Amino acid sequence: MQLQIYNTLTRKKELFVPLMEDVNYKGPKKDFVGIYSCGPTVYRDPSIGNYRATFTADLIRNTIKLLGYKVKAVMNITDVGHLVSDSDEGEDKLEKWSKREGITAREVAQKYENIFKDGMKLLNIDEFDVMPKATDNIPEQIVLIKTLEKKWYTYTVAGDGIYMDTSKVENYGELMWPNYKKRLADLNAGERVDMWGKKHPTDFALRKFSPENEQRQMERESPWGKWFPGWHIECSAMSSKYLWQQFDIHHGGADHITIHHPNEIAQSECGFDVHPRVKYWIHNEFLQVDGGKMSKSLWNVYNLIDIQNKGFSALDLRYFYFMAQYSNFQNFTRDQLEQASKWYLNFYSDIKSLLRPTRKENNYDYSKIESFDDFIKESNIDDTNFQNKPFTLKDILMDSILDNFSANKLLANLFAYKNYIFEQKLMPWVNTQELTKKYLNMVFYLDEKLLKLNILKRINNEFGDEENFEIPNDVRIFADQRVEAKKNKDYILADELRNNITAIWFQVKDTKDGYEITKA
Repeated sequence: MQLQIYNTLTRKKELFVPLMEDVNYKGPKKDFVGIYSCGPTVYRDPSIGNYRATFTADLIRNTIKLLGYKVKAVMNITDVGHLVSDSDEGEDKLEKWSKREGITAREVAQKYENIFKDGMKLLNIDEFDVMPKATDNIPEQIVLIKTLEKKWYTYTVAGDGIYMDTSKVENYGELMWPNYKKRLADLNAGERVDMWGKKHPTDFALRKFSPENEQRQMERESPWGKWFPGWHIECSAMSSKYLWQQFDIHHGGADHITIHHPNEIAQSECGFDVHPRVKYWIHNEFLQVDGGKMSKSLWNVYNLIDIQNKGFSALDLRYFYFMAQYSNFQNFTRDQLEQASKWYLNFYSDIKSLLRPTRKENNYDYSKIESFDDFIKESNIDDTNFQNKPFTLKDILMDSILDNFSANKLLANLFAYKNYIFEQKLMPWVNTQELTKKYLNMVFYLDEKLLKLNILKRINNEFGDEENFEIPNDVRIFADQRVEAKKNKDYILADELRNNITAIWFQVKDTKDGYEITKA
């Protein structure tokens, strides 16, 4: 089974062929798929929109790992202030928040990095293999800037900084398809753009000089004097350090398509003499609130604490993220979150109901499944007919998660087949035990590797103490009625009463003295 990825660079879906398997790739041989994701600037509480981007990075990573590839996933932490505007203007975010909170910019960065990572844990998002900080990679940034200087791609704006001359970059802005050349020509022809010493509107800062009469908290010494880096140079330096100069996948928010990522491509490909710098570009769309933009000025920016204060869990929010395709806008409302919470509970409850008849006969331990192929063999459903066609594990995956990471379709397929099993269970002449076992194998494996909704863990916790339980009155009444039905040789009614007991998660066992009730 193969993965299809929508590549922003080519504006089409492409078969995923990692560089390690690409016959046209001439770089150093790797034994891993390299993924770089633009991480947070840690200066305030991360919003649920920020976490949607992190969730998408996690989804990409886990899907590729599911296919059996070794993955090296990198997400940067921008802990050195860059300017409010992507166009190198405005106030430094960390400096601004430092004044607001009365602590140093370094303390601001550490505080909100910790909060960001705590939120990842609550959302069942594992830390990435490398989470480098911009401040720990200043030397790499300096080396890349000096390389670009030697190749005559830069110029200096007195009192401001060193800029990249985008007019010298072939195909600059191609990530902005369609008609990117016309868009750039219109922009360059505009007289209304305030250039502030720049030669072209699209030129961008590689580094900014520290003002002579102002002491910045996060300025650095460099061969050019005191400075602070431009935002874009950080990602090029860190991604190349950990994934080399060419790698497989670069992920980020859709807002990076027009400025940050074109600039990153330009400085990287010119500095490292490689093309393409990245094989697949993946961008997630924004999370909207009540049908509009999430914005601090509109007071509609929510974080994880806000979600929990409204009575929802972080995993309710994780389920909510699964309900939309990453490349589409997703609208956040209280009703949508309530719906996600309800569906999550229903899915869990139905899986628990399916598990009851088989949980003591089967040990759902995936440590013995060493590869994706083993999973296919163990879990494939190939002996039934669903919606007038054979229904296989391949159908479930190819039509969903392997089709451009469509997790929403994966949930829909899992729900649909679960409902199909329940329909079959209503027909006593159909033996669904093997189908149920295979389906549960599939759900629990996918939950452990991809969904991470804690389905089996939650069930096991609920069944934790089998000795201490109370027998509901309904169960005792059904058991007594079953004894009478058997005395009257009404075995159909007796079976129905047994099923009623089973549905309440108990079981009845006949004994010489009557019956014994245990928790199933």
